[in-house]
Amino acid sequence: MPYSCIVKQGNLLDEEDATFIVNASNTTMMLGSGVSDAFRKKCGAILQHEMIEKLRSLGHALQKGDVIATSPGKATHFKYALHAAIMDYNQGVRYIDKMPTVKDICRSLENIALYLQWYADTHPGELVKLVLPLMGTGVGGLDAREVLECYRDYFQKEVPFECQVIVYTHSERAFQTAREICLG
Repeated sequence: MPYSCIVKQGNLLDEEDATFIVNASNTTMMLGSGVSDAFRKKCGAILQHEMIEKLRSLGHALQKGDVIATSPGKATHFKYALHAAIMDYNQGVRYIDKMPTVKDICRSLENIALYLQWYADTHPGELVKLVLPLMGTGVGGLDAREVLECYRDYFQKEVPFECQVIVYTHSERAFQTAREICLG
């Protein structure tokens, strides 16, 4: 069955009963601005601590497109946070190399899909609900249309479980573009 997609405008952290909510993060797993700031405010300092501990336990630096799962911190309306490393803040990375590409976003989707499959395998028959921002379109500077086309192409795939994808946009213009591309 294919993924089912919904487009909404607003704060993705207000979505109720989600399995996963995605944080467009960075390779150092530091909560910063935009979506990450919303995570900091909603999920508390406990989330930041858990993110740093998870990164430390890996024993290597993250690359753009990598994804780490954590608890939702103090939030209670979703099960897991998925932190997609979109910006590259690793030591020695400079200027344009810090910025995401659409290819990095597509790689993040592939890594997110691994968590979706894990959850479906461990909770058979349960709806998997994924909530996504327009990754890389804020500070990352990516074009919303290109990111949405990546989402559309990825979520047209067939999966052996029921999964609802909710894409949140930050502006009316992005909302209309998302509806056109993802639902068109």
